[in-house]
Amino acid sequence: MAARSLYVVALTLAATVARADPPEYQTVVTAATPLHGSGLPRDRLPSNVQTATGEEVAANRGPDVADYLATSMGSVSVNQVQNNPLQSDTSYRGFVASPILGTPQGVSVYLDGVRFNEPFGDTVNWDLLPSQAIASVNLIPGSNPLFGLNTLGGALSLETKNGFAAPGASVELLAGSFARRQVGFQVGSSHGPFAGYVAGDIFAEDGWRPDSASDARRLFADATYDGERTRVDLGLVAAESTLRGNGPAPIELLAADRAAVFTHPDITSNRLLMPTLRVESRLSADARLSAVAYGRDSRIDTTNGDQAGWAPCPDQPTRLCATDDQGGQVPLADSRGRPVAVDPDRPYDAADNRTHTDQRGYGGAVQLALEPLVAGRENHLFLGASLDGSRDRFSAESRLARLDATRGTVPSDVVSLPSRVAVDATRVDLGLFASDTFALRRDVFLTASGRYNHSSLSLEDQLGGDLGGDHRFARLNGAAGVSWQPRPALGLFAGYSESARTPTALELTCASPDAPCRLPNAFVADPALAMVVARTIEAGARGSSVRPILRPILRLDYDAAFFDTANRDDILFVSAGQLTNEGYFTNVGDTRRRGVEAGLRARVALGQRGSSLVVSARYTYLAATFGEDFLAPSPNHPQAQGGQIAVHAGARLPGIPRHIVKGTVAFGWRQRLSLAADLTGASGVHARGDEANLLPQVPGYLVVNLRATLQLGPSLALFAKVANALDRTYSTFGVLGRPADVLGPSYQDPRFEAPAPPRAGWVGLDVRY
Repeated sequence: MAARSLYVVALTLAATVARADPPEYQTVVTAATPLHGSGLPRDRLPSNVQTATGEEVAANRGPDVADYLATSMGSVSVNQVQNNPLQSDTSYRGFVASPILGTPQGVSVYLDGVRFNEPFGDTVNWDLLPSQAIASVNLIPGSNPLFGLNTLGGALSLETKNGFAAPGASVELLAGSFARRQVGFQVGSSHGPFAGYVAGDIFAEDGWRPDSASDARRLFADATYDGERTRVDLGLVAAESTLRGNGPAPIELLAADRAAVFTHPDITSNRLLMPTLRVESRLSADARLSAVAYGRDSRIDTTNGDQAGWAPCPDQPTRLCATDDQGGQVPLADSRGRPVAVDPDRPYDAADNRTHTDQRGYGGAVQLALEPLVAGRENHLFLGASLDGSRDRFSAESRLARLDATRGTVPSDVVSLPSRVAVDATRVDLGLFASDTFALRRDVFLTASGRYNHSSLSLEDQLGGDLGGDHRFARLNGAAGVSWQPRPALGLFAGYSESARTPTALELTCASPDAPCRLPNAFVADPALAMVVARTIEAGARGSSVRPILRPILRLDYDAAFFDTANRDDILFVSAGQLTNEGYFTNVGDTRRRGVEAGLRARVALGQRGSSLVVSARYTYLAATFGEDFLAPSPNHPQAQGGQIAVHAGARLPGIPRHIVKGTVAFGWRQRLSLAADLTGASGVHARGDEANLLPQVPGYLVVNLRATLQLGPSLALFAKVANALDRTYSTFGVLGRPADVLGPSYQDPRFEAPAPPRAGWVGLDVRY
């Protein structure tokens, strides 16, 4: 009833503001396909697309694009699984775009028409995205087939700047809490048909928890030729980072010290080199050809200190054993082949897990846009094809280790042979797509689209094991919808869309309940997984009105939408085994993410000298539930029977809040001073491992961030930001584990939480030329 009432209120609001066609109404162009040459006015699209400019992203003063999404975009929430500002587990409408290997992904991310998700696990490394170079952000909802595989719940399409649109130079300096320091720069210039643009930054901080220092270096460069008919862009993204994130800790430990770390280190080192070539040619007044080609060289190395995964051998209690692929016990041996003895005085009570992922990708896309009038009516036809390929090498091993006084791991030279993995994955994805938007009348637009995907994935076990295999997936997905925009202040839309996700190499080799994997470095020969198919229906209203109120001018923008996405054969990571990061991937049957989202933004122009007041609010009600009964392994759950819990249809998915709220109040005075307060909140979530919803939730939160900018002169500005200004104590993620194995028998509560940072502040200078 609450969702239905909110929807009715939004429609009533739309009818109220639709009294006059505003003379200052501005058309918002959005990306209809990954290639930005396919831009269409938002009022033509049958979905609740959200957009933002690069200036809005920069004004947030966050460390990356994900921070802006979490603060300002509707239906977006964050799980700080790693407790690192550059490793956000970002969720949109209950679907995740995460840098954490092993998180089932459901949002595709594109940068200048190139898929940014990593080939091996579909992860999104936010730390490698050059946020200073972002020109526009388009968040496209639903299972849009045009954005290809993995677009189960939405797509994020980013476009970068160039020397024509961003002339001049700027330097930004920032420093403050957690010893964070950041230097960023931009330089753009043009001469005749040629332009150049370079942007980059260096980020470093010590973190707010022990052993959590991180650094990142990002560079983006673009050279542009813009002739009479043809435009060519040659771009390059180069980035590297070393991120330390200490994830969830037992709630009993956090009660004594919110900054406490369970075990460490947890280090991820990323490197990316990605050149792109984009060409857009106007063939005629109504025809345009767009193409993009790219190469990709990325490397990911991880080091993770964790609890021990071995125990005395059942038949030889004086020797240590590890679990093999079939769930049996294998005696451990050192590098000389000698058995590893149980040492009660200096036990091997930890594991040092290391992985190396080397990914070489390539691909491209071509698209023809035909936009002549059909029967005297507006029509936009897009035809295209894409090809993406990669050759990935993954290796991993676990070494026996001991915990020091800080619960850091000290590795030995003993490698657990069952943990060794070396697998090569070759993947090729082919897509053919078409879309047409036709004006049935001047204010009614009908859209129909479809995409055929064919994917092949070949695995080669380099150690002679059983990980090899060939997998093929193919599917035709479609979408259709209608948008009615009789006035700028009143618009209605409705649509249906479907898309699919193929299992990743990681999921296909970690899918056995008999031999759970310790993410991200334990692969076994497992049963095949089915393709996930998502179907979304969406309906809503939107509009914009500009009206004089006495002397000020009020601009009012609103949107409201109902959405329902049903996943068939959804793939989730199910906790199993004794460790917090141990489990397996499985098709859990049907899941559903249904809800209502609404947004309202009012801007009042105060006088003739650039002063203004902006007030915005967004709310999302989201019910993310399992659609079928099943038994989930959860040996750390206090109510487990035989190591399992019964999950019933209707139980909520872990980690996804039911309510998400956001709001902003911003005041600008004569373009000299700006003050803003941002409110972000989410209701409680269930912990991973408690799929049955039997334990108390991780409590919800409501935090306030403050921003201020003072223009000291034409080229110099001073800015400040305070995060969590009220110093709230809260967590964003939960998982079940066994704290007693590390902390002792007095720690019995299996609940682990990822604590959020305390109050923090930063100041900086922005110099522009």
